[in-house]
Amino acid sequence: MTVPSYAQELAIAVAKTGCTHVFGLMGDGNMQLFVALRRQGVHVVEVRHESAAVAMAEGYGWSCDQVGICSVTHGPGLSHVATSLLVAARNRSPLVVIAAETPAGYQGAQTFDQQSFAEACETRYRRMTQGERPAQALADAIESARDVSGPVILGVAADLLASTVDDSPAPGEPPAPTPGPPGLDDGAAAERLTQLIAGSARPVLIAGRGATGGRSVGLLRTLAEHVGAGLATTLPAKGLFDGHHLDLGIAGGLAHPAAERVLRSADLVVGIGATMGRSTTQSMRLFADAQVVTVVSDARGVAGVEPLLGDAVRTLEHTTALARVATEPREPWFHPVGPAAQCWAEDLREFAPPIPDGTVDPRRAVARISEHIPDDANVVISNGHCSGFAAAFVTAPARGRFFAAQGFGSIGQALPTAIGVALGAPGRKTVVFEGDAAFMMHAQELDTAARAGADLTVFVLNDQALGTEYQRLHLEGSDAGAAVVPTPGLAALAGALGARATTIDTDTAYAHAEAALRPGLAFVDVRTARSVLSRHLRLPYRRVDPPQQVRSS
Repeated sequence: MTVPSYAQELAIAVAKTGCTHVFGLMGDGNMQLFVALRRQGVHVVEVRHESAAVAMAEGYGWSCDQVGICSVTHGPGLSHVATSLLVAARNRSPLVVIAAETPAGYQGAQTFDQQSFAEACETRYRRMTQGERPAQALADAIESARDVSGPVILGVAADLLASTVDDSPAPGEPPAPTPGPPGLDDGAAAERLTQLIAGSARPVLIAGRGATGGRSVGLLRTLAEHVGAGLATTLPAKGLFDGHHLDLGIAGGLAHPAAERVLRSADLVVGIGATMGRSTTQSMRLFADAQVVTVVSDARGVAGVEPLLGDAVRTLEHTTALARVATEPREPWFHPVGPAAQCWAEDLREFAPPIPDGTVDPRRAVARISEHIPDDANVVISNGHCSGFAAAFVTAPARGRFFAAQGFGSIGQALPTAIGVALGAPGRKTVVFEGDAAFMMHAQELDTAARAGADLTVFVLNDQALGTEYQRLHLEGSDAGAAVVPTPGLAALAGALGARATTIDTDTAYAHAEAALRPGLAFVDVRTARSVLSRHLRLPYRRVDPPQQVRSS
């Protein structure tokens, strides 16, 4: 009987996880693994840059609720993934990177301390050793990724991958497990939360990515209805409470005007499964008169607010039960604000700059496009100036999901992440909104999407500039022209890479959006006016309105 190689056994283990796609770029260190994966029927998605492989694995994991897997070769193959690793770490996305290591005794150009690199990228590193079963090493890496809610690199020497599996015991001690987050005390968190709510007159509950499960959403609605609290979300949880009479939409700089007035009046703000970072709190300016706490299972990334360590569902269950005893049912303390689309109409009325010929108002463009997005689609938005328009004017699909590719504050992550989302959710459309400068960072991955058969529609909000920097320089009275970076013909470029491509540059061209949302890979270059500044960038430069919307007693 033929003795399998480490690469073959590792490929078998990957296939048994149920992971249908592995993302990566072949090099001499991992080429035997790619061959073995193909033989096991795993779809190996060959990317054009290693950083995109990690982003795609993250998006794949998001949409199919598995631990995404990708593979890169040693040295520069691994160093290329730095930004995407940090993005996944900050997003708390579990994924595994199978990274080749240089063979024993190698002293060439690709010598690299991969473990130190991983630590700098806030990522665990787990090395597979001679004599260890590949299936166990992979299982350990996946479990570790889930434990820490983040990326794990499984390092495998290239010569080990090519060698046959040795049934003899591994020399030395096995790798010591890295300690996970501290233990949770759901009861204590619930008691503290109940005490705070009982003493509050104007509470708001904010759901984050860690509270998007159906059970959490139901409990949050029940608790809010009992204590009269407002319901809001962070950007990644957009749409959770759509249609509910207590819904305020997104909290923070991306809040619509009516919600912002309510949020400024709150005296208690409770995050659930949210780190409550600066974009949600506007560096605490939004909640200057409120006490802010957050229920999280891991306090990493929580700063400036009180963390209550607890599981979201269990803490909400305890809190809801305790609140029914501690407080009488209350009426909402604010007047309902209405649907988000209705609320954003206020912004369209109050800020109506001239729109140059050959461009469109990005707010109205996104709203019109959103009308055609299927209600079971998955939507991905990017970082940067364009994200303010997409976050505000896209309606979260009722039967789909909404994802924000914004971890680490990086631009350029949305397209590769969306490709992973699309491949993890076959049978439904994935829609991504990206900026032009960000798109150009990974434009070549449209070719990857075409080869992989992704059902993906890409809308690039193209202002021919580094949008955020342009607007900030303009507002500060500096030379905004320094941020103007004209793009090539994006539709022609996308067409050459395998997408059905078109351009929207007038208000009469929105039929192109409907056509682009048909099945398959499509690309739309939306020529947007630089005269339109997203509201979240206008906020620091305008007079703050006094709190309003408070219901009189």
